[in-house]
Amino acid sequence: SPEQSGYTLRSLAQTPAVLGVTLDDLMPGPVGRRDHGARLRVTVSGGLHAITQAQLFAGQNAAAIRDPAGEWEVLQFEAASLIGTGTYELSGLLRGQLGTEAAMQAVIPAGARFVLIAASLARIDLQLGEIGLPYSWRFGPSSRDIGSSYYAERTQAFRGIGLRPYAPVHIRAGRSAGDVSLTWVRRTRIGGDTWEPPDVPLGEESERYEIDILQGSSVKRTLQATSASAIYSAAQQVADFGSVQTSLSVRIYQISAAYGRGSPATAVV
Repeated sequence: SPEQSGYTLRSLAQTPAVLGVTLDDLMPGPVGRRDHGARLRVTVSGGLHAITQAQLFAGQNAAAIRDPAGEWEVLQFEAASLIGTGTYELSGLLRGQLGTEAAMQAVIPAGARFVLIAASLARIDLQLGEIGLPYSWRFGPSSRDIGSSYYAERTQAFRGIGLRPYAPVHIRAGRSAGDVSLTWVRRTRIGGDTWEPPDVPLGEESERYEIDILQGSSVKRTLQATSASAIYSAAQQVADFGSVQTSLSVRIYQISAAYGRGSPATAVV
């Protein structure tokens, strides 16, 4: 509810979720390949189990870990060894899944929240107009009235991160007569697991990008593109920097009509 009354039912959790905390600092790791060196101990409210490599690549054993800034990294684990009561050591990790690689750019200290992503999680679907609005939420046992003291209440605004475009990858640059030709490969949130099509589905209303040309942390110019390429002309470089540049720092975003700028990809080219 937008107030402390007039609540409507939005979701029902049928079974308990597996929740816990981490016992080790989680260092940044590789993206797009398994992290064979990392070991992470977690204490959880339920059971965890090992899976095969094929099951790992099919998306099983996914969990979300919250960093100090409130961002969530989604990772997967192949092995889960029981080392104490309710305590497991996880290994064979796949890091930064589902476009969350930005959340692992710094150490996630021990004591971070851990949530196993499984069918027990109750999903709350929001309309686009509800994203970002501070709603009052009450939650508790369905066998009790919503006004019962068994219910807790908090105010929460959800950001709609599930709509955020993933960061592009494989940024490349070529030069011709001083002009810089930038290319990259887009990713998708929807239907991107098949290998047959020449490119992944778009997943957005239209294909749009913004490319920030950087000097340190300052943005010198923002280019617009409607395909996975852009030209930063020699004349633009002279206007921005006083001369044609031998190297450039760029930051590329895919644009969503519903969310805006997605996660950035950065590179020096």
